[in-house]
Amino acid sequence: MNNTKDINIKDVVYRAKLKNRNIDKNKIIKAYEYANKMHKEQKRKSGEPYIVHPLNVAYILAGLGLDTTTICAALLHDVVEDTVATYEDIKMTFGEDVATLVEGVTKLSKLFKSVEEAQAENYKKMFIAMEKDIRVIILKLADRLHNVRTLEYLKRDRQIAISKETIELYAPIAHKLGMYDMKIKLQDGAFKYLYPEDYEKISKELEQKLKENIVFLEKTKDIIISELRRQKIPANVKIETKHLFYIYKKLKEKNLGMSELKDLFSIKIVAKGKAECYRILGILNTIYSIIPGGFKDYIALPRKNLYQSIHEILLGEAGVIFEAQICTYTMNKINKYGITNYFSYMMYEKDKNKEEIFENNLSGIKDSLELGNLIENPKRFLETLKDEVLDDEIYVFTPKGDIKVLPKGSTAIDFAYTIHQEIGDHIKRCIIDSISMPFITKLKTGNIVEIEVGKKETNFQEEWIKEVKTAKAKTMMVKLLNKNEERVKKKEIFKIFAKDRKNLALEITDIFTKNKINIESLEADVLDKQAKIKLTIESKSKIDLKYIIEKIKKIKDVKIVELE
Repeated sequence: MNNTKDINIKDVVYRAKLKNRNIDKNKIIKAYEYANKMHKEQKRKSGEPYIVHPLNVAYILAGLGLDTTTICAALLHDVVEDTVATYEDIKMTFGEDVATLVEGVTKLSKLFKSVEEAQAENYKKMFIAMEKDIRVIILKLADRLHNVRTLEYLKRDRQIAISKETIELYAPIAHKLGMYDMKIKLQDGAFKYLYPEDYEKISKELEQKLKENIVFLEKTKDIIISELRRQKIPANVKIETKHLFYIYKKLKEKNLGMSELKDLFSIKIVAKGKAECYRILGILNTIYSIIPGGFKDYIALPRKNLYQSIHEILLGEAGVIFEAQICTYTMNKINKYGITNYFSYMMYEKDKNKEEIFENNLSGIKDSLELGNLIENPKRFLETLKDEVLDDEIYVFTPKGDIKVLPKGSTAIDFAYTIHQEIGDHIKRCIIDSISMPFITKLKTGNIVEIEVGKKETNFQEEWIKEVKTAKAKTMMVKLLNKNEERVKKKEIFKIFAKDRKNLALEITDIFTKNKINIESLEADVLDKQAKIKLTIESKSKIDLKYIIEKIKKIKDVKIVELE
């Protein structure tokens, strides 16, 4: 692979054409020349010409097989933010699609009350753009990956802030999109600067552990290859180690030492089809002893981000424990690159096929995309988003045996909304493992959940929104609460009879203002110093009308207060 400093536009075009036959070479070169001209006098913190950054982002995307529009947007993604170029300039020169992608990743120039608010607003803007075009986040991930690779040139406080943000948000989004290769590059790159001492220690320990066990792992691999050949099962077999941030996280969560990790080493076996995968599983179980509690069949139960593979912990040669990972060639490609595997279809097939591909292959994140439009407060949006993308998954069942994959900590309300919006909106009763339970009961893997529905929409409590985990449930509950609030709105008309005097109307309206009640209209009719006032408010169920009437009656010269 080219060193990031040496990449030029020819490398980008060559790599793009290797992955995607529909690439428009001339348009990409035109975008490069425009970006190079606009960034001409600018330098990065490393001292390099600024154009090095967009070139590297474009190179990363070219390797993922992205289309001409996205690669052009990668080359141009900083010109609106950092140069005199405008959205209209990009639109006029390169078309609306390129301009929209550039706009989607451009940070807001608006001034905010705090850095945190600005950051939250940027995420919100990005997710609204993602709902229109998922390529926005693919571009943003590539942008972040190159920034992480050049963190050495930044001050320590910026290294920490960018690394933390990468691990907390960008890497989990890559995971939700099934982009495992991108995820581990982001995590390990950020880990190096966030916890440098831990990174160095784990790197050295892993290297030493591999050195100690490589002979036995190679022997295990050779035995597996020999047995597969004997049984005429073609497969690719290789030794892998877990990536560094995964090891760090596991050691911290479980309070373990490196020697106690049972899945430190993996032997990945990639076969032709699903049937071969299960045959290979049987062969491994015949040759080696199984370590209890280490079996996961993600082929039978795929993860939400489309990950499919069989995992099993086994005792190999000389007592070396390893994790067997078995999948097909197609699964292996999807596991590594996720949604980007489908871009050639999404860009060039009919619109109805695009929608179907989106629905089938973005299940890990599509519900989150609605949040940007629904949740107005940027800080609350970011909190909800992190809650959605960071959680592990659980597997629960319908009474018919259908499997639903949910974030860890999900409730029966989350479960109901995964079945259908109407089910969630009309929950009457929830039954978990044959026992009637509250709607906000936290579910566990293996639970059998039954939802009974009623004719009336569910009267959700506002505080329950904090208890549910999925973006879809939060979205639908907020919509339903808003709808119910609109439904209970009604107008109240007060008739007030009093002796007319100066400031009478002001004293009456002041009572409503102090109680935060909106006055829709006020009509006053005065005859022979007797005032007849008709005052209309928009009433909500929380307003204590009796209290308001008593307060009005205490005003000097007020004689009668009635509700029409």
